[in-house]
Amino acid sequence: MADYRFSAKVIKRSNGQSAVAAAAYRAASNLRDERTGQTCDYSRKAGVTHSEVMTPSGTPEWMHDRAQLWNAVEAVERRKDAQLAREIQLSLPHELTDDQRRDLVRGFVQEQFIGKGMIADLAIHAPSAEGDQRNHHAHVMLTMRTLTGDGFGNKARDWNSPDQLQAWREQWAHHQNRELERHGHPARVDHRSFEAQGVDREPTQHLGPVASDMERNGKASRIGDENRQTRTLNTDRVADHVELAEVRSGIEYQKAKLANWSEMKRRELDNAQDLSKLDLAQKHDRQSARLEDQLAERHDTVRATVKAELQSVEKRLEAKGVRKLLRSVFGQTRTDQEAKKDLTATLANIEKRETEERGALKQRQDAERRTEARRMSQNKDRLEKGIRTATERREAENWKPTSPRGTKRTGRPDRIKEAKPAPAPSTKQEPRREATTEPIKGRVEHHPPQPENKPMDAPDLATEKATRGHVLDEFKGDAKRPWQRASLSNDNPRPWQRDDKPAGRERTPSDDKPREPKK
Repeated sequence: MADYRFSAKVIKRSNGQSAVAAAAYRAASNLRDERTGQTCDYSRKAGVTHSEVMTPSGTPEWMHDRAQLWNAVEAVERRKDAQLAREIQLSLPHELTDDQRRDLVRGFVQEQFIGKGMIADLAIHAPSAEGDQRNHHAHVMLTMRTLTGDGFGNKARDWNSPDQLQAWREQWAHHQNRELERHGHPARVDHRSFEAQGVDREPTQHLGPVASDMERNGKASRIGDENRQTRTLNTDRVADHVELAEVRSGIEYQKAKLANWSEMKRRELDNAQDLSKLDLAQKHDRQSARLEDQLAERHDTVRATVKAELQSVEKRLEAKGVRKLLRSVFGQTRTDQEAKKDLTATLANIEKRETEERGALKQRQDAERRTEARRMSQNKDRLEKGIRTATERREAENWKPTSPRGTKRTGRPDRIKEAKPAPAPSTKQEPRREATTEPIKGRVEHHPPQPENKPMDAPDLATEKATRGHVLDEFKGDAKRPWQRASLSNDNPRPWQRDDKPAGRERTPSDDKPREPKK
């Protein structure tokens, strides 16, 4: 995986540093410091794969020469604590080739430094033979003064701002990721700190040349010991996060399992209630049909007879002429009118009684529907309460941190305490209980439809269960059937149990000896 590094420091004369010596070392070249008269020969240094001086357009030709450039910098800086140059150290992706890394660095330097008016002395170093073979890096020495004509002007203060440094760090990450993506590498880098990225990890320190040389020679260094301790702590953190991920996965699995169980119970209740509604509707339809049959059987013959008599009376009342006059004289018209009135009242009375019976049936059916709706609402409330109780119990027990596939948890039990396993919601059928009028808590009640051959005023199923002729035994608690009661055997003794049984030949029990056959 690519490693990100962007470090910036200032080469200072107060630290005994020289810009000429620094440039000679980084470029593995031989330069003479004209200010001190010393020759800095690092031409035998190995590992420098590329070096060049990059300048803005319009820069004098002599500034392309490394020796003249840094001697001019030394000459323009007269203070003994002068800041001579800024050095940028860049880690290069080991996934890229040498040419690709060179193009990456040159493009970044050209865009971020040369474009702002700086002169950059670039040197790319390969990993040392004894060190990490992924340690491809680059050193970039930058001038700190603006260019004016053929020389240097004042210091550019905005190049030293923290915001400018942060922008360079971000752009270096952007350039690396762009090149890695263009060349088909999945690795990516991030300029932000682990804390800013939200990564629970401690960063290690750069060893530097002295500590690296000590570590290669088998000597422990302070930075090396701190880095090893940091790596051990990071390994422990990784193990903790893996274990925590397993715990969270187990919790999510248990939550999903409880949610599926809750949804299944809700569907079961809905299906049971839909079936109960259908049964109740069918029961009411049967009751209505049975009532209509009873009313027809009871009133149709009478109604037909009364209607026939009424038609006959009305026909007689429609008589005209002499016949009408004679009927009026003899009082038959008045008699027919009174008969018509009585017959009409009889029909109205029949209709009234039928309407009353239909209304009474409708009231009973409405009351049953209200009772059923109330019972369904209570069942839903009990189910939701049970689901809430199961959820609260699981949360109180911190759930059971197990893998969805039942795999054994890895990790150290001394770091994360395993929660006690919570009992799974039981779907086992409850044992049979004695009949009672009170609803059983937690059970979804379902009343089957009443048999069709029952009368309309017959008691419902709950009343029948409550009033059924079962007697509870005082000591055993089991249900005694009517034919098992002691009172029946005492009140109606069998003939062989009577004391006054008729005298006669008594039977004696036979012995176990076999009888001899008759001769």
